[in-house]
Amino acid sequence: TFAFDHCFWSMREDDPKFASQDRVFDSLGREVLDRAFEGYNGCIFAYGQTGSGKSYTMMGTPEQKGIIPRLCDALFEKIALVTAASLSCKVEVSYMEIYNEKVHDLLDPNGSKQNLKVREHNILGPYVDGLSMCVVSSFVDIDNLMSEGNKSRTVAATNMNSESSRSHAVFSIVLTQTLTDQASG
Repeated sequence: TFAFDHCFWSMREDDPKFASQDRVFDSLGREVLDRAFEGYNGCIFAYGQTGSGKSYTMMGTPEQKGIIPRLCDALFEKIALVTAASLSCKVEVSYMEIYNEKVHDLLDPNGSKQNLKVREHNILGPYVDGLSMCVVSSFVDIDNLMSEGNKSRTVAATNMNSESSRSHAVFSIVLTQTLTDQASG
């Protein structure tokens, strides 16, 4: 059985069924963000054939931001609201591609495209050994890193798209909240 929670129509803005980028984010991204602040992991997974709207849904355009820029904007807005003398937040990102069963770091400052190993931590679970983690403080930082990483992605022609990415991209955002003891002694 195949089940889904939402189905969005985004073909023509004048159609009464039209789902804006804002509606898609409110339906999918906002809850992921709220749960992250509660300490839960979240994942938004875009899957479909070339030209089906994955990039538009996830990144959008400068005029119609997608899920990732909206989520990041909301993330840093919420950090500004919750950060206090007793709570600090740190945001780190990583960006990797999986191509032909090999993992490459898209944020590797050396651009080496070396094959990284997937390992298992006994408490934290699977992780990619040697994957770059970059501290960021705004969506502009994230957007710049994604743009640089995208330049390193593997592309090749398909029957439907002359410059289709031939890899799977995984962009991770890690939010770390730290409570600090303000007791003076």
